[in-house]
This record gives sequence, structure tokens and C-alpha cells, in this order.
Amino acid sequence: MKNYQIFNAGFPGDTTVELLKRFHRDVAARNPELVCLLVGSNDMFYPGHILELAVYRKNLLALLDRIQVIGADCILFTAPRFVEELLIENFPETINHPVSIADRLKLLNDVIRDVAVERDVVLIDLNKLIDPVDESIASLVLNPANSNRRDGMHLTAEGLKVMAEATGEKIRKYFPDVRTVVCFGDSITYGVYMPGKGTAGIDALTYPGQLLKLLNG
Repeated sequence: MKNYQIFNAGFPGDTTVELLKRFHRDVAARNPELVCLLVGSNDMFYPGHILELAVYRKNLLALLDRIQVIGADCILFTAPRFVEELLIENFPETINHPVSIADRLKLLNDVIRDVAVERDVVLIDLNKLIDPVDESIASLVLNPANSNRRDGMHLTAEGLKVMAEATGEKIRKYFPDVRTVVCFGDSITYGVYMPGKGTAGIDALTYPGQLLKLLNG
């Protein structure tokens, strides 16, 4: 029995600002050996919470510093793609930003990739891994065809499974002795609309829940 402990520390709407504020309570207090960090989409696209790219980078580096201070390793994720039309439908104010949506996503992920290289952090490129992302029934993001939800941003159970499988592969390859993992981030980590949302229970369809089942199975 491998006895992995996986914690779901995702919360909808969070940016790097909120993650820094709750780092001690939701990460450090759990004494993790590994932190899986996905954050940035809200920093770039959530009206009223959008940060300058330089501020996002500074906050991301501060999070990595805190992870290092507590003696944990880290897996970092790029931000997945989304259905732009549905994003605008849900958050119409986001188009008022001087930088286009497509360019913001590229700039965000360029920062994440650069930081991963700079800090020698293991990276999972969700921007490439999560595919297809469209309005079809096969899409790995929620849409009217596959869930009757006009969402276009959050992952389906299958998309979260893809994410969990990629994470499991990295853990086995780079961190074979790790047993305590905190999945830290926003609504994708939280698993909105999924059974067991906000948890990493064995029956949860969140990515932390699916990761637990995969690793302990």
C-alpha cells in the first residue's frame, strides 16, 4: 500500500494574491513534500482581479520561494486554453483590457515556462496537453455539448483525468519517494461542478481526487 496523502487546496476565483495570503494555512500547515501549483488564469482574465504581468511574475516567484522554504518540491502547470467566445460571454468586461485575450494567455504561459526554467521546476504544459478545447462534445473543457454548461473554461472530468495522469507520471519519474502532496490553485484544482469538488476524496472527480486514486491504486 503506497498510502499517498493528497490535499485539494484549490479555491474558485483565486489569484496569486489570495494564494500568498492562505499559503501557511492551506499548504505549509500540511507539511507537504510536494506542491502542485496551478495559478494565473484569474490573474489575467477575471475582471476586477487582473494583475500586471510583472506583478503576476513577482507573486509566482514568491510562491515558489515559500514552497522552497518549507522544504517541499514543486510541479508547475501552464494555464490551459479555453473557448474564447464562452469566456467573453461569462466575463464580458475582460475584453476591455488593452492586451487581447489570446496574447494575454500566451504572455502568461511564457512567464510560467520561463520561471520553471529559471527555478528548475518540473513543468506540465496544460496549454498543450488539454486538447481538444472547443464547443464539441469531445472537448476537455465544459461546454453546452458535453455538459449543458456555457462555461468554456473549466475542465471536464476527462480533462481532469488527463491532468491527474500527467501529474502522476511526473511524480513517479521525479519524486518517487514523495507521499504527501498539496494541489494548490484556483477553480480548476478545486474542480467546480465535479462530484467531490474542493476535495481529494477517493470518489472525487477533481484532479486531486483522481490523482489519489491513480497513485494509491
